[in-house]
Amino acid sequence: MALTQSLDKLSPQPASKQVQHSTVIPFPSARALLLVTLTHAHLRALLHSPLGVYVVNTETVREEDRVQLDIAREDLHFTLYMLLTTLPAATIGPLKRRVSHPSAR
Repeated sequence: MALTQSLDKLSPQPASKQVQHSTVIPFPSARALLLVTLTHAHLRALLHSPLGVYVVNTETVREEDRVQLDIAREDLHFTLYMLLTTLPAATIGPLKRRVSHPSAR
């Protein structure tokens, strides 16, 4: 592949033509809590799966483990797909909006 311009003519852009960076900061995505009930053996599999990074709380109730997953709403499809393929015996509970501040309710 040949150059169409001489290397002598290449120069950085003048300061007046430099790319301006946006100062807009995007809002964080809305998050949700998903409750999943499973056995202790399945909990180990969940924690070692790609979904393990979403686990924020576990609780043992009547020989079952209840797990809370903190997910972004745009990750819901991926999360449900992974739960159904990795842990088909798990019980998927309700999806609740996560409130970041107690006074925001």
